[in-house]
Amino acid sequence: MKEVYDLKVEVTEVKGDIKVINQDLAHIKNNHLAHIEKDVAGIKKIMWTVGLMIFAELIILVKHFIIG
Repeated sequence: MKEVYDLKVEVTEVKGDIKVINQDLAHIKNNHLAHIEKDVAGIKKIMWTVGLMIFAELIILVKHFIIG
């Protein structure tokens, strides 16, 4: 069985690891998520533009078949 000192050392190491993980999560949350949100917003704009262009082409096609 491990001694009390060894257990205290392991607890201290785990606490240090948890602090590092929390710092990494904060870094991801504060920096990278903003960039990801910006990229997703750009992709959404492109998708809406392409969708509107396809819809416009469909309207032109229907008009062509109706009018001749």
